[in-house]
Amino acid sequence: VEECLGNAEQQRLVSMTFPAIGTGNLGFPKDLVASLMLDQVLKFSSKKKHKHLKEVVFILHPGDPNTIQVWKHDFYSQLLGSSSSSAMYEIKMSGVVVQAVTGDITKETTDVIVNSSNSSFSLKSGVSKAILDAAGPTVETECQQLGAEPNEGMIMTKPGNLQCKKIIHLVNQTDTKKIQQSVEGALKMCTQNNFTSISLPAIGTGQGNIQPSEVADAMLDAVVEVVCKKSQNSLKLVRMVIFQPAMLTDFHTSMLKKEGTDAQEKEGFFQNVLCMIYFIFYTLIYSTSFMENKHSLPEGKLIIQDMDPACFHICGVSQAHVDHAKQVIKDLIVKEQDFNLINDKALFSLSELDLQNIYDMQTAMDVRISFHKSSQEEAKVTIEGLSKDVLKASNEIHEMLKKVRPEETFKDVPQHWDDMPANTPCLSFPIQPETQEHIDVLKLFEETCKKSVLKVSLLLFSIVSLEIMAGSGEWNDLYILSKGLKKYNSLFNLIELDRFSQLMCNARLFFTQIERIQNKSLWGGFQIKKKDMEARNGHQNNERKLFHGACHTTIDKINELGFNRSYAGKNAALYGDGTYFAVNAEYSAIDKYSKPDPQGQKYMYLCRVLTGDFITGTSGMKVPPTKSTTSINLYDSVTDGVSPPSMFIIFHDSQAYPEYLITFK
Repeated sequence: VEECLGNAEQQRLVSMTFPAIGTGNLGFPKDLVASLMLDQVLKFSSKKKHKHLKEVVFILHPGDPNTIQVWKHDFYSQLLGSSSSSAMYEIKMSGVVVQAVTGDITKETTDVIVNSSNSSFSLKSGVSKAILDAAGPTVETECQQLGAEPNEGMIMTKPGNLQCKKIIHLVNQTDTKKIQQSVEGALKMCTQNNFTSISLPAIGTGQGNIQPSEVADAMLDAVVEVVCKKSQNSLKLVRMVIFQPAMLTDFHTSMLKKEGTDAQEKEGFFQNVLCMIYFIFYTLIYSTSFMENKHSLPEGKLIIQDMDPACFHICGVSQAHVDHAKQVIKDLIVKEQDFNLINDKALFSLSELDLQNIYDMQTAMDVRISFHKSSQEEAKVTIEGLSKDVLKASNEIHEMLKKVRPEETFKDVPQHWDDMPANTPCLSFPIQPETQEHIDVLKLFEETCKKSVLKVSLLLFSIVSLEIMAGSGEWNDLYILSKGLKKYNSLFNLIELDRFSQLMCNARLFFTQIERIQNKSLWGGFQIKKKDMEARNGHQNNERKLFHGACHTTIDKINELGFNRSYAGKNAALYGDGTYFAVNAEYSAIDKYSKPDPQGQKYMYLCRVLTGDFITGTSGMKVPPTKSTTSINLYDSVTDGVSPPSMFIIFHDSQAYPEYLITFK
């Protein structure tokens, strides 16, 4: 090991990987190998002359839990043990410094000191006695007065003789969940009063008789819940003051679980290669256990270091001007910030590589990502940052989740569908702007509307030109257009006046919302029909994306029940008594087909339609014609006879699925 490290440094390598040498067929004692290898790395790390080697990785086979356990024990005892001369550990969470220290809480100078007391706030034993004795009789009197009034198990008093600004007195708890809630309450009370620092004892480890490790986890969970939220937070320092030094290791271990390599001893015990050794080794231990048990997710922040803050120096002619500029900057920052919560069971199935990619996103996209696990069956990820960065990171995580979701999740519905509550047959989900799904739908909508604008322009030019040639001299407005259309109707025979005015309106179309329609029953019927059509036709070129204009009064019916051909002939039935779909959105945007609601909004579906094999339709058709005089097989749909077709008509309700509802004006 010593030679390998030396050679790596000599060759200017920045990283290297070791197996647990000799613990396999050679049968060397696992604890001895772990101790010797870690000793050599520590010895090498302590040398000041090395410049290049920064990362040392120990690879342990996930199928050898005994080796993993031995290495984990040695790693903690050698690198993270309490034998260090340091008496304080420190991490950062969302810019808030979190410390675990040994000492006397009555000597603290933070804004707030927390006292764990009884229900009457008169406890005179343990830490509570020390705090009340040091604070003096005025604080005891105030506790008696406030304790006699209605309260929620928490009061705030003056500091008395202590060096803090306020004392928060909590009712002592004997349950870790209630300890977490109490600490959360104290932290929130601090933020509500704009305090920046707080000191807390190890609540419940005295008369509560709770294991220090459990108390540490509960208190750190409370810190995560409060300081890692998006809302404004005035806290800059949270200090847990441990009276018994032996408990410090438990708090340090809990801090490591919450914050990864942000945990470091105040006196810089981790330097150079040691920081990287810890992070990678800790990740390996986590990864192997994760592979063995997919219900093991990291809790707390995944990020291991905070970004350097941006500093503004504001100068002005008066304090009022400076304050105004400061507020404007704050408002801009808050306006641009966003967060997204992903709650998905598939998070339990993410691989080691997926987790590493998510970790890397934080640096690449300038976002903060945290995992939270509320139970063995429920997990969520929170992404915070600028709106555009949060959106990009969320989309990438969703793509990962699609790939790892159990296969049976998608056997009946598309992978991009959102989760639906049980026993809910149909829901509509607004599509977020700038997602690829939104871009694709909007692009098809806009492109097929632009064609109508071009068509109107050419027609207008032709009519005006002919009027000039005729020498009428009438140049203005709709008089020429109206006269021109009537005069040359037999020549052009392209569109009627009411259609022309509609197309002119379509030139100014703009959308307001795109919704995805999720209806499992309709989707299942559509898929059955599609498979049947593919088998009959002998090819898979049976599906098209087409538009269908709708009145606002029929939206709920279509979403729930699909398209109903019994309404055939309501608008037009020139090519058969079926349901009509347009190739271009401009046709479906006509008021005749997408009638505006009282607010002027119009509605159009982008549908999946099984057109299959088709032929030109005729008025009065109830079903498509047969494919030949000697066959009983029918065509799947009919068209308007134009080449290529501008519309399709189907005669079976399950041949169309209303995939997206576009709202526009």
